[in-house]
Amino acid sequence: MPSKARALFELTRLQFFPAGSDFVFWPFAWGSLAASYHVALPMNEVVSNTLFYALLSTLIHSAGCIVNDMLDCDFDRKVERSKGRPIASGAVTMTEASVLLTVLVATIFYMFSTAGSKAFTLGLIRFAVCGGTYPLMKRWMYWPSLYLGLAMSLAVPFAWVETTGQFDWYIVLKVAVASCCWVYIYDVIYACQDKKDDEKAGVKSTALRLGDNIRLVLSVFDVVFFVCLLWAGYSNGQHFTFYVMGVIGSFLLCLWHIWSLDCNDPRDCWNKFTAGYHGAGLVCVGLVVDHYFNLASLAV
Repeated sequence: MPSKARALFELTRLQFFPAGSDFVFWPFAWGSLAASYHVALPMNEVVSNTLFYALLSTLIHSAGCIVNDMLDCDFDRKVERSKGRPIASGAVTMTEASVLLTVLVATIFYMFSTAGSKAFTLGLIRFAVCGGTYPLMKRWMYWPSLYLGLAMSLAVPFAWVETTGQFDWYIVLKVAVASCCWVYIYDVIYACQDKKDDEKAGVKSTALRLGDNIRLVLSVFDVVFFVCLLWAGYSNGQHFTFYVMGVIGSFLLCLWHIWSLDCNDPRDCWNKFTAGYHGAGLVCVGLVVDHYFNLASLAV
């Protein structure tokens, strides 16, 4: 691959796929699969919706990474892990990054437009909040991970409305809060990689703010994740399979990641961050298996 094409490819972080993209995907998937169960959506439509969100999440993640690198290029040059990124290293110019970003955003907006007017509005808000303002949060406050969790959880109502055509906040809010907690936990774990460099560069990081209380605070968020997902399942009429696989399994796995984490070892932080997909995937598997059995019972 030519050096310029390679640099543009690395700007989108696709070289790490699915890491990062899956982080964006899970809130969409949870909202979509919970909504699919709620309306007994045929399984072929569940599959097509899931593929739609997989592609959308990949594009959103790539666009967000470009925005982040454009805004943070000066910070990136001061951080060991990020100083070689394409914009920070000079391999890609701001103009080239802007052109690629425009193409990605246009594609994302087109995909939003196919989801209906209500979902389209939610998609625009989510993209603006998550992609447009999140990178600036680390300049203004020590809680960028919580802001990211709130922003990314807007994917839950988007997916619910796209699937059902209406809001059901009684269920949606519980799934969204669970999603927010999950994103917060693993983003803090991700941020632990750069604690030393962030402190030197003056970056406001949630990992720095929590200090020695990281495990305790993340455990509290894991308990809230568990309670909200349990409550959402009850409100949505889920069955035993979902609770065992999607709720208890994901809760315990996340708790193990928290208490086995070495916050001072960047490699272990990266490994725990990327392993987050196991727990998130369990939620999806629980929802899909429960949905399959529900459809089978309705067909009898």
